[in-house]
Amino acid sequence: MRVDLARLTLFERFLTLFTSVRPGEGRSVKHLFLTALVLMGSYYILKPVRDALILAEGSAEIKAYAQGIVAVTLAFLLPLYKQLYSGLSNKKSRSLVLRWVTAFFISNLLVFCLLGRGGIAISVPFYVWLSIFNVTVVAQFWAFAADLYNTRSGQRLFVVIMVGASIGSWLGSQTSKYLFAVVGEYGLMLLAAGVLALPMILSILAERSVPEGSENNSREQPESQRFALADLVGGFDVVFKSRYLIALAILVMTLTMVNTVGEFILSYLVDARAEAMAAGAGLTEVQYLGRFWGDYYAWVTLSSMVLQLFIVSRLLRALGIRAVVLILPAFVILHWGILLLVPSFFLVRGLQIGENAISYSIQNTANQALYLPLNREQKYVGKTTIDTFFFRAGDGLVALLVFLLIDQLSLSITAFFVLALALGGVALWAALSIRRQHREEIRQRMKNLPPKIVAPLPNVYVPAGQMLMFSISDGYFMDPDPGDTLDYQARLAGGGSLPRWVRFDRHNQTFTMRPPAATSGTVEIELVARDYEGLEVNASFTIEHGLEGHPRFEVSAPA
Repeated sequence: MRVDLARLTLFERFLTLFTSVRPGEGRSVKHLFLTALVLMGSYYILKPVRDALILAEGSAEIKAYAQGIVAVTLAFLLPLYKQLYSGLSNKKSRSLVLRWVTAFFISNLLVFCLLGRGGIAISVPFYVWLSIFNVTVVAQFWAFAADLYNTRSGQRLFVVIMVGASIGSWLGSQTSKYLFAVVGEYGLMLLAAGVLALPMILSILAERSVPEGSENNSREQPESQRFALADLVGGFDVVFKSRYLIALAILVMTLTMVNTVGEFILSYLVDARAEAMAAGAGLTEVQYLGRFWGDYYAWVTLSSMVLQLFIVSRLLRALGIRAVVLILPAFVILHWGILLLVPSFFLVRGLQIGENAISYSIQNTANQALYLPLNREQKYVGKTTIDTFFFRAGDGLVALLVFLLIDQLSLSITAFFVLALALGGVALWAALSIRRQHREEIRQRMKNLPPKIVAPLPNVYVPAGQMLMFSISDGYFMDPDPGDTLDYQARLAGGGSLPRWVRFDRHNQTFTMRPPAATSGTVEIELVARDYEGLEVNASFTIEHGLEGHPRFEVSAPA
């Protein structure tokens, strides 16, 4: 596709600081950015409420068991979701599934608020509900985003959209942290319910604003999507038909288990000191726990936001998706290896913050991009099955291990350090498997074609001591891959640096030339056009500079 960066809007020019952008993509990115921000903001408003309620009314063990209930509940809900998808996926609107699911959870949240205010204990069912809300709504959002963009565009733009999720997570945790003592847990529930109405509008705007060339034009509706309500296998058949999705399911489940083990250890340590710390601070136990978890999630989301803003896009560009998917498993092994040697409460908290930050930024971006080459059924049904059941199945397995290791065998908390380290090894194996199979998926479904030269670059004459600006329009190069963009680099023919009097602005594709007075000569410039995956093409032109009166060459774009 041809891309003229001179036609980028101001917002799109800003986005080029983080990734490559085509003209017209800014509107859809803005709407999806805000949708991700609002969805994750509402979740993090509620997350400290969830943890404070269940630890105040129960214990770390009860919290682990509640996570196990989530996995069992999802096994029954997945066939219902698949039936909903089958009924709505053939409609004209791509955002319809996301809007229906969001509206359902808003109504649930209002019911919880009424029950809680009525004096009914809701800590365990609310914990289960919020866990299901998180994996289901987030999965729908990213399936929707993957359905809007073609593979090339999604690989570039998901990095920016994920920044919205990171900022929303931080804002939500900060809101909960400072408003918990003011409006209470039920006031925060009402606030989150109101905020959740926004994505229903934003998703429609996003759907209408994806430009031609970036849009996913696949609207296939395979017969296998039409299932009866009694089909209890739900989305598992979609996952088990694909070795690639099986590897993704194993990776998601093992990384979830590691994270749940870490959260259990932290909750265990916090619960043991909550009563004394609350009394020392003059707070109730619920208020202390709400403040602790609000502060904890504020650090997690702030760290995640920094990584998303400044690191993730650079890692993806430098290493590629198949290398980035290895980072979190490697960190997990390092994390728990350190804690086995130096166990302490503050080290557990700090490393858990680091693991979550990497998970929510680097790993989450990689996970969403890994679905881009797949078909529509795999993106919606397969992804939802993995991001809900397999994600929460990890929680369920940890709940079972808590029961066996703590309640039955009476082992110390150190046993979970060893467990987390072993799970890190399994996650690394799964990531290596995905790395191999992703390359095959790309090879089978789409071949990256190199950029092409459409027309030769014209030679340029610049009078000595004068300035000339020369812009490379989108008529000279093109990329045949839909949704791809080109990045430009200028150098001397042979690879040397440009002379001091020649500057190249790669964002505007513009040369600025001002040769010194009373000089003459010829310089050959090589312009490299490189696509998002590193394939490139080179074209050369000459800059001749000299005294006034020299015949000059015309600078013109090709027809």
